[in-house]
Amino acid sequence: MLDSGRVHLIPDVVEISKDPKGHIGIAIGGGAPYCPNLYVVQVFDNGAIAKDGRIHAGDELLSVNGISVRGKEKSKVAKMIKEHTGTLKLSVNRLSFDDEAGQTLDITLKRLKHWWVERMDAKTADAFGLSRAILCNDILAQLMNKLDANQQLYTDLTRTADGFVHNQRKLSDTFALIANVFSEVATRESESNLNKYFNEVSACHRNFVKETGPLLAQLQLVANTFRTYTEKAIPDTKDTIKKYLDKKFEYLSFCLKIKEMDDEEAQMVEYGDYLPRIESGNMEYRIMLRSREKSRDGFIEMRKHVMIKIEMLDEKHVRELGLHLRCLIEALSVYHGRCATVIEEFHRNTAHLLSEYNLENTEGKRSAFQPQQHLVDFDEMNAPLISND
Repeated sequence: MLDSGRVHLIPDVVEISKDPKGHIGIAIGGGAPYCPNLYVVQVFDNGAIAKDGRIHAGDELLSVNGISVRGKEKSKVAKMIKEHTGTLKLSVNRLSFDDEAGQTLDITLKRLKHWWVERMDAKTADAFGLSRAILCNDILAQLMNKLDANQQLYTDLTRTADGFVHNQRKLSDTFALIANVFSEVATRESESNLNKYFNEVSACHRNFVKETGPLLAQLQLVANTFRTYTEKAIPDTKDTIKKYLDKKFEYLSFCLKIKEMDDEEAQMVEYGDYLPRIESGNMEYRIMLRSREKSRDGFIEMRKHVMIKIEMLDEKHVRELGLHLRCLIEALSVYHGRCATVIEEFHRNTAHLLSEYNLENTEGKRSAFQPQQHLVDFDEMNAPLISND
């Protein structure tokens, strides 16, 4: 094991069987005439090297089937690998370092720049000449739009359900006040039928209050369910998306850094010169390659996680939204049905009271307006109309 600061090179021998097309699934960089070392630039998905899992980007290639490749051109080494039939025996120096070695100041600033531009309007970013970090075929943007729409929907539903609860509680308090008023009126009424009638009115409104209790409980349950989506489920998913975006911007920062280093190397070659880092084995570039590979693996894993989370939340939304709305409608329907029953019972209990009271009232009025008969003295009737005197 060679120690160079926080970077370690671990010698290893790997036997690889090529695929039917004669490929092992790697891209090689470095080599003559500028770099003395050959190293793995990229490991392709589902290739023989990727399936083996021991060789990664940045690892140095020492020999192929016992033949040293140090100082050779990468095209000749690639041809040597392709023309060989059977199992390949590769000697490598596997690159090992702390993750912090790849987190340079340049990478940190690039990540901050991506976050900054992400929060900008597209026109503003274009005006400043800032490019956006965009991935091709990234369907997460569509899922984000759906998540924002669902959050707005549940915010409106929560506000509506809370309004139902507030209004129904106010209505229940009003029924209770009306019941108290009619109960007090009944205590002051001396007429028997009216006393019973006012007591029935008071009891009717108290039954309204009683029937409001189960409705309020159901409405509060639905409102809390909607609030859970708005305040917990969706924000938790958005926090996961922020972690995904951080991984995405980290990966894109490494991609941008490697592109800048490639452009720098190509520019120096055009001038007939080479960079000092290339002559010494291009270790900085290889660390960036390995860091990009690690970042890409973490990014892909996080993207799968966040997509599954969003899809599960969306499925729950589709499955449960109709159930909650149906529970809300059924609770209101049951409440109004029971209130109608209370009113019908009130009418049955008070119909005879009103009829008796109306009859008594009518008879009282009739006796009050009946004309009085004049009493006549029979002696006066027999008296002569004209006196003899």
